[in-house]
Amino acid sequence: MQMKILLFVLVWMGSVRSTELLAQENNKPVEIKTMTYNIYSARKMGIEAIAIVIKKVDPDVVSLQEVERNTAVNPMDFPKELAALTGMKYYYFAHALTLKQGDYGNVILSKYPLQDTQSFHLSVADDGDDIRSLGYARIEKEGKEFYFATTHLGYKVNDATRLKQVGEILSHVKDLKKPIILGGDLNSRPNSQTMPALQKWFTVACEADVCEWTVPVPKPTYTCDWIIYAPSQAFDVKDYAVQFWADKESDHFPVVGTFVLK
Repeated sequence: MQMKILLFVLVWMGSVRSTELLAQENNKPVEIKTMTYNIYSARKMGIEAIAIVIKKVDPDVVSLQEVERNTAVNPMDFPKELAALTGMKYYYFAHALTLKQGDYGNVILSKYPLQDTQSFHLSVADDGDDIRSLGYARIEKEGKEFYFATTHLGYKVNDATRLKQVGEILSHVKDLKKPIILGGDLNSRPNSQTMPALQKWFTVACEADVCEWTVPVPKPTYTCDWIIYAPSQAFDVKDYAVQFWADKESDHFPVVGTFVLK
């Protein structure tokens, strides 16, 4: 009887210790290196060149826009092939358009498993713009969970479609129970109507009036690619920079942001 009691006490003490260690681990800040990249369907130099850029950056998670899958330009399962080339084996395709051959959308590429993946089509105003998409996944790194999202907003000069799409994005993410980072080609400059609409929920990782320009390559003149996050108190921004060395692989420069999830 005494031996059973002793074993029970030892098991209980081990359980308490494990719980304490887990709590300590969850309270430890975690660094997350993110990247957003409009790859222009890899039309300029091919999938291998895009993979080299991603491998050089070595992010934890990437948001890709203008991804063609099983098309004449990319006659393969592009996300699957890119995951193999980069060694980032987890990926998720957020469908936007079905083409005559294959399809088109955004991709999340990750070093860590993607859970609770979701994607949504984003509608348009009466301006003839294209259907776009939002995709997100829940990711765990070192005991901390967060959501990572990818999107590509409409390109028309008028903000009407983008504002409509922003409203839909906010409706999808505002009730998520974990912090979120969103990377994308927002086709929005700092002085547009779109950015203040997004900033009702999200925080911009750079100072909006001095954010480095991201398009066009090789001589950029404005910013339209962004990494944003919410809630603001969940993260510290460690680093945020446009990768100007990647000046041949696409018509956009990639953007890299490193965040500390508190």
